[in-house]
This record gives sequence, structure tokens and C-alpha cells, in this order.
Amino acid sequence: MRSTSPLVVASLLGAANAGVPKTCSDYRIPISITSNNAVFGLRPFKSDFDVAEFVTTIASHTPEISSSVLSPFTVNATETFTISATFCRPGHEKPDPKRENTVLIATHGLNFDRTHPDADRICVNRYWDPQLDKETYSFVDYVLNEGYSIFYYDRLGVGESEQVSGYVAQLSNQVTILTELTKLIKGGHYVGGTGRPSKTVLVGHSFGSAISSEVVRQNKKLVDGVVLTGFSYNSTHLNGLEFLEAAGVRIAAQQQPGKWRQLDTGYLTTVDLFASVTTFFHDGYYDTEVARYVDDHKVPFAVTELLTGHSFAIQPIDFTGAVMILSGKYDFPFCMSDCDGVLGNPGASIFSKAKAFKAISLPGTGHGINYHTTANQSFEKVTSFLAANGL
Repeated sequence: MRSTSPLVVASLLGAANAGVPKTCSDYRIPISITSNNAVFGLRPFKSDFDVAEFVTTIASHTPEISSSVLSPFTVNATETFTISATFCRPGHEKPDPKRENTVLIATHGLNFDRTHPDADRICVNRYWDPQLDKETYSFVDYVLNEGYSIFYYDRLGVGESEQVSGYVAQLSNQVTILTELTKLIKGGHYVGGTGRPSKTVLVGHSFGSAISSEVVRQNKKLVDGVVLTGFSYNSTHLNGLEFLEAAGVRIAAQQQPGKWRQLDTGYLTTVDLFASVTTFFHDGYYDTEVARYVDDHKVPFAVTELLTGHSFAIQPIDFTGAVMILSGKYDFPFCMSDCDGVLGNPGASIFSKAKAFKAISLPGTGHGINYHTTANQSFEKVTSFLAANGL
């Protein structure tokens, strides 16, 4: 349930440094990619008035907007970026060698990052390993305790990864980056000296799931499994435009210049705490101090990520590994706040060749799964599914 008592605040934030034994390595990884990027005929925003007009126009059922915005042309772009990442393996005295050699590769969604130094240069971990009660909210600690190793990174343009224009970062270059990172990991690079993993599994949240789904579609034999959270292929229930309106997006550099003045006007953010609650949380299953933590540590996202976020292909994928789609029952952007009966249709038919497929609508949970009091339930379902399928 929601709570604002000092005792709860202390227990949530004061336990941040607790956690399971682990050995972690941080990396800055140069990645050279060629991606087919969309070029939008979008005039750079000058103020939030421009953003407001853009949102109301694009959300119209007959948008009066240049076709070059809704139907951009594409170009091949070859570039080299530096991606910031962390690899962790279990610190148990006798870790399970089978699971330890399975590496989960986790990609976060919009509004979040992997980690970023605060004003005192202390790294604050966000979506996968937040500085909250580890036993409740840390996906990293949970999977390590189950014997898995995990690699997680900052998307291009956020956290400690290389900064690019908010009119450039998008689904296509993020997909190519994850593909190359996965190939490096499979080759035994950036895994703390543990050698080549025996198996790899992509794990995504929201936009990170869209990225992961496209990697699997384009590289059908690259990984052994994929877990898509905060996500759905059901286009009837996709709620992207309503998400934009509910988030009340603003130009990040103008909303908080002290924090984001270095970003161009293509980077947007939710307007306030209550916009974050509307779009990421479900009443009765979160603590208000956790919601404040999320809003205090939110990360701007590129307008071109928003414009390409739902451009993932909805078509059969010849992937033969294990597939899970797990979203909160009350996921607002992907299910219009009711995921029951939505995730498996057409998810099951898209992955009809998968050796195992499971869709779960998690009760009492909104879009930001890892920040709900039900987070451990989702972690357990993910690891149990992987273990049941030899991963």
C-alpha cells in the first residue's frame, strides 16, 4: 500500500546499500554500428509551447502535421559510440555453474537509466538496481541470488553512455547497439573475465523490450531466450499517444536547467511527480517515497525514441528459444490499464516457433513493474520461467 511515514522512508532508502554478495565490473565500451535511421521532418522545439502543440497535433485522429514527421525517410548511418555498462556475477561461495554461465542482458526503457553519478559523484543505480530496499526492488540482486549473471547498460543518449541529439537517438540505432553488445558478450568480452557464457537471455522493459524484440527478430539465433516486460504486441491496446498526453512532456533542459542544460531541445521529460505516477504506477501497490525517488531520478528521453518506440514489427518471428511477455495488469501505455487477455494475443502467434512461450498479466502492478511492491513476484516469475526452460 502507499505510505509516507518516516519509518517507511527510512526502511526504503536507508537499506539501499544492503544486497546479496556479488562481483561487479563497470565498463565503457566503444561500439561501431551502421543503422538504418529515420529522419523526421520535425522542426526543433524552441519552447514548451512547441511541445504542447506537437503533442496535441500528433494525437489527433486527423493530425494536421507534415507527412515527413509521421512518414520519415531513412538513411544508413555509420557511427561509433561509447556505451556505459555493468556486469555482475554471483558472489556466493558455491554459485550454480550452470546458471552463472547464463548471462541476462538487460535494457531499460524511457524515463530510466542504468546508473549515473549524483552531485557527490556517487553512482545512483536506477531501474534494474535502484537505491531502495534491495530485497524488494532490485532485479539485479534477485537474479544474482538465483545464480545468474547480469549485464546491464545505459541506452545511447542517457546515463553515462555517449550523449547524442534528442532528434537522433531512436529504435534503430538502439537495436543495432544491443545487437553488437550481445555479440561481444557471447564472445566473452566485458563479462568480468568469466569467459564465454553458455547461454544468453535478453531482458527488456518498455522501450527496452521494443529494442530486445527487434534484436530477436533480426537475429533469430543470437540468444537463447527473451523476456519482454512492460510490453505488448497487441496494437489495439497500445496507448502511446495517451501516454504522451498524460505525461505532460516538457523540454528537459528548460524544466530543470541545473540538471539538464547540456541536452538539446529534443530531450523531453514528464512534467511532474503526478504525471510519473499516472503513467508508471498503480494505486495501492506502491509507496509514495518510491514514486518520489522515481521522479527525482527520472531521465530525459529523445523525441525520436517516442516517435519510433512503437515501430517494432508485429509479425511472426522464427525464434526457437524461450519467450516470456510480462506486464503489469494495469499497464497504462501498452494495455490501456488492463493487460488481462492482451499479452498472449498476438504474442503467442508471433512466437509460435518458440520452444516455450508464457504471457503474464501481473496483478496489482502498473507500467513501472520494478517499483511496485509486487516487484519480487515478477522477478520470481521470470527466473522460474528461465530455470524451467534450461536457462
